[in-house]
Amino acid sequence: MSRAIFLDRDGVINRKAESDDYVKSWNEFVFLPRAVEALALLGRTDYLLFVVTNQRGIARGLMSEGDLCDIHDNMSRQLQQAGARIDSIFHCPHEKAERCGCRKPEPGMLLEASRQFDVDLKESCIVGDSLSDIEAGVNAGCKELILVGNSLEQEIDTIEAQYSCFADLYEAASYICKKKS
Repeated sequence: MSRAIFLDRDGVINRKAESDDYVKSWNEFVFLPRAVEALALLGRTDYLLFVVTNQRGIARGLMSEGDLCDIHDNMSRQLQQAGARIDSIFHCPHEKAERCGCRKPEPGMLLEASRQFDVDLKESCIVGDSLSDIEAGVNAGCKELILVGNSLEQEIDTIEAQYSCFADLYEAASYICKKKS
């Protein structure tokens, strides 16, 4: 079985859109500082790297599946050109009220990746910037929970699981790589 690092997208890899808005096109997508370098670091490990992202802008009609594919194709191409990689991208297009099993904090995207790629979730890690990311990792049985950014530390304290907190994805990647060696 393989190990994986599950990465949220908005707020971890790229800059989030303004409140109540979404990154709806490649023109609106901006990598966060040091995110590409972080993914290149992680790409040198034996972990599979998966993006798991809630994208309810699709359910709200603000963008299409095609728009999202275009964003992810361009993101993957730029990462590859910089020597980084993402092994696969999973997204949930549903609205919260739809109560699907894939929208974080539900573990559906992580479980699907585990099925498709034979991932041992107990040896895997989730890196996110929100309570729902950390809860998805807990719900999937991930070994390691990593929060990037520190805007939610007090809210996350309601989770009865141990997690690590770092300023950004690069610091988290450095920690993962150091811990692995």
